[in-house]
Amino acid sequence: MPPLAASLEGLTVNRTRQTAAVVALTALAALAAAQSAASAEASVRTRYSQAALVAEHASLPAAGGTITVGLRLEPDRGWHAYWTNPGDAGLPATLRWTLPDGFAAGELRYPTPHVIPFGDLVTYGFDEPILLLVDIAVPAGLTASSIALAAKARWVVCDDELCVPEQASLALTLPVGDGGAHPDRTEAFAAARAKLPATVDWPARFEHDGEDVRVAVRTPATASGMRDAYLFVGRKHLVRYARQEASFAPRGVVFALRAGARLRGVDAFPAVLAFQDSAGTQQAVWLDVRAGEDLTGLVAGGGDSAAATTATGAVAAPAGMAFGLALLFAFLGGVILNLMPCVFPILSMKALSLVGTAGDERRAAKESGLLYTAGILVAFATIGALLLILRARGAQVGWGFHLQSATVNLALALLMLAIALNLAGVFEFGARLTGVGTGLVAGGERRQAFFTGLLAVLVAAPCTAPFMATALGYAVTQPAAVAVTVFLALGLGLAFPYLLLSWVPALGRALPRPGPWMDTFRTVLAFPMFGAAVWLFWVIGNQLGADAMAVGLSAGLALAFALWAFGRVFGNARPWTWRTAAAVGFAATLALGWKMPDFESATGADHSGTLGQLELEPFTPERVTGYLAAGEPLFLYFTADWCVSCKVNERVALASDAVGEAFRARGVKVVEGDWTNEDAVITAWLHRYGRVGVPLYLYFPRGATLDTAAVLPQILVPDVVINAVDAADAGAGTAA
Repeated sequence: MPPLAASLEGLTVNRTRQTAAVVALTALAALAAAQSAASAEASVRTRYSQAALVAEHASLPAAGGTITVGLRLEPDRGWHAYWTNPGDAGLPATLRWTLPDGFAAGELRYPTPHVIPFGDLVTYGFDEPILLLVDIAVPAGLTASSIALAAKARWVVCDDELCVPEQASLALTLPVGDGGAHPDRTEAFAAARAKLPATVDWPARFEHDGEDVRVAVRTPATASGMRDAYLFVGRKHLVRYARQEASFAPRGVVFALRAGARLRGVDAFPAVLAFQDSAGTQQAVWLDVRAGEDLTGLVAGGGDSAAATTATGAVAAPAGMAFGLALLFAFLGGVILNLMPCVFPILSMKALSLVGTAGDERRAAKESGLLYTAGILVAFATIGALLLILRARGAQVGWGFHLQSATVNLALALLMLAIALNLAGVFEFGARLTGVGTGLVAGGERRQAFFTGLLAVLVAAPCTAPFMATALGYAVTQPAAVAVTVFLALGLGLAFPYLLLSWVPALGRALPRPGPWMDTFRTVLAFPMFGAAVWLFWVIGNQLGADAMAVGLSAGLALAFALWAFGRVFGNARPWTWRTAAAVGFAATLALGWKMPDFESATGADHSGTLGQLELEPFTPERVTGYLAAGEPLFLYFTADWCVSCKVNERVALASDAVGEAFRARGVKVVEGDWTNEDAVITAWLHRYGRVGVPLYLYFPRGATLDTAAVLPQILVPDVVINAVDAADAGAGTAA
């Protein structure tokens, strides 16, 4: 071949190769451009956001199946998007799909939101980029090489001044293949799934009474120690979002909210419970919240909890106690209650009254005993029924709950003051008065006896006797008829000593004979009543602060003036003058008592600090579970300023040097739960250990759990505390 021809042939071949290369490169560029175009179709810039459809999978499964697609929303800095329930303002994102035949899209799945205040409103949303997941069902037998998935997206974004609705038409084209995951997106989708609330079967109940809504969630043991809990209600307008209070209980958490416009008639709703666990990890779960009752019982214990143990060994939970044994415990507790400082002055006055009738017909003494007993039984039945009704409605109340009200304490303080002034002879309701009952209602020994029985129960509430707490703990777990019977047995025990004195002549003859000494003794009995009034005013100071206590004391002063003036009415030449003065005093008493709660100030006694050598820490469930998780020995006790038994135990036993040195040597942490004011969390903890009132003393040796506490007796001396701790430590060491 001539050189020229060869050169031309080589040039032709080279050009052919170059042309083929150009064609191939052009095809690849076209494919890349097509893919780029498809990607560009899936991402849209709006005025304040960036939106895109992204797929977790690199291709659609030709054989059919499910793929996950995400709507990626990126609000601009300072702007935020909204959750499925946006709260008081905003709208959630929605997708309106356009899909080929046989394809079906599920619901958008949102990550856990956070609270975004907006002026006086509360909204739920996200101010960070989010990926909302949706599953798409893919039919089998796909034959096309690629398929486009399209959706119309709508959402709202807001900043601190403006809310703007936005929308975008989004599309995503995927090739048909094996449905494998896209390697570049696996991590992003895994992170999005980690932010989704977990689906759990934790029991959750709600109830609402007018404007108030309470939601109780029972949590498993693995969620113990939770904190910073918040409930995101999943449907709009069921609650008001601006107010929410969380109270932790031994077996869960209770939320107090305000009812929204659409709650009436609702039987169930979804909600997300967000919280931090004991390790500080943020968690969230979906709940199915249903209407129900006994919210307290739901979170207070039972179920999988083991029985608590005493300092000397295991005992059955109160609910497992035999009915007959519960009645015996209640009766014995009532008898011993007469020896408590709360009731002893009342019993002394009734004994004095019985002495005064020693020369009268025995029938009068017997009637007095029966009516005194009737007053006690009526009071116990009323308090017991009220306690059961309130607990059935979900209220966190227990024995002595009425003393958690400063107003009730003021009424009792004024009553104690009136009794004391009567005993001291400042005023009389008649020519002859030997008992306190007539100070309540004029009308002789019969009314006196009945109303003194009522009074005995009211003043007995601050005290708890041995056997009594176990019986009451049993009662509140039983049907109403059984529970009221136990309360009546307790009342019968309280009335028994005086009933015995009034019905057994031999015991009555053992009493001193009537004489002038009775007037002196009656005056002496005024001073325990003055002391009771002082103590109740001190409790008011711890509940509402010093200013309110001063107003309460002023009410007491006005009452004293009124009663003094009233005492001068009889036998006075100008009775109307003194009646007017008494009326002014009574009016001032009522006015000051009514206004006292308005003077509430920074309260109370600071229950952190020291008690003898003990360093006290205020009770929180997180503090208790934290110490147990760390393996620290812990002494936990629940008290109240109005609980006389509690205060005696604290001074006699807990503040002693022997207990302080023993605790310090063992490194025991001491946590004090103050139940002076109403506290639903403490009530639930008391219920967990079979108690409905204070005091309650628990010791947790190293390695103990909430269910293996040593429960100490209700009457303490230093040796009892130290021996209980020694026994629990020895048992824990043996178990280890």
